Amino acid sequence: DFGNLLAANESPTLGPISSSTRGVVAGGKAPGIVNVIQYVTLASEGNATDFGDLTAARAQPGGACSTTRGTFAGGEEPAVSNRIDFITIATTANAADFGDLTITVSRHGGNSNGNGGLS
Repeated sequence: DFGNLLAANESPTLGPISSSTRGVVAGGKAPGIVNVIQYVTLASEGNATDFGDLTAARAQPGGACSTTRGTFAGGEEPAVSNRIDFITIATTANAADFGDLTITVSRHGGNSNGNGGLS
């Protein structure tokens, strides 16, 4: 047992958001759609800590990241969204607007080569 999330949470980020020190998940249903971003410190066992909030509550956003920045794209707000948020992984704060996807999408994964990402 590594630890616990802040609350029971179904359908958070699909796709990993992490740096060499932190793992991050965002959104989900607990049981209603939530905007919470939470993280764990990978080097030590322990419960998740509050990171901040997404710009809008949503479930199942796709995640992609570089070594410094994470993005959360699409998801359900409850309608399917085209919103993209970003965070700086090393600094706890609310997510900021990054732009929009060209289509609305949910339940998808993101990919990254460490420099850029695709959703």
